[in-house]
Amino acid sequence: MIICDEPVSALDLSVQAQVLNLLNDLQGQLGISYVFISHDLSVVRHVADRVAVMYLGRIIENGPTEAVFERPNHPYTAALMSAAPTLDGAQRKERILLKGEVPSPLNPPSGCRFRTRCWKATEVCATTTPPSAVDPEIAGHTAECHHPLLQEGSALVPA
Repeated sequence: MIICDEPVSALDLSVQAQVLNLLNDLQGQLGISYVFISHDLSVVRHVADRVAVMYLGRIIENGPTEAVFERPNHPYTAALMSAAPTLDGAQRKERILLKGEVPSPLNPPSGCRFRTRCWKATEVCATTTPPSAVDPEIAGHTAECHHPLLQEGSALVPA
C-alpha cells in the first residue's frame, strides 16, 4: 500500500493526468493499493474505487465512489458535492452554503462534530456521538449521522 497525500495538487492539468495515469498503470502492473488523500473531488472521483469523507479528523461517510458522489447521506458530504464544479448543467446540484466557522480540531464540539454548521442538527446531535448507519440499497455505504439525508423511500439502518 502506498499513501499519496495530495500527489497532484500543485501540478497543471496535463502533468496531473500523466501522474494519475502512471499511478494507475503501476497499480495494474504491481497489484498495489493507494490511500489517495485529496481535496480535489474530480481527481478523487477519477481514481478512487471507494471514498471516505472526513470532517475534523473523523470519517463521517464512506462507500463506493459513485454511491458517495451520487447519493451522499451525510449533510457535510452533500455540501462538499454541491460545491464541486460540473460541465453538465443538467447534473448541477443546488449549492449548499454552510454557515458559521469551522470548529477547532483541538477542541471539537461535543456529540456530532459537524452540528455547529449543520442545518439538520437537533439537541441529540449535541449530546450523543452519531451512530454509524448503513445504506441498505448500496453495499458498504455508511454515514455517521443522527439525521442522514435519505433518498425518497429509503432509510439507513444501524450498522
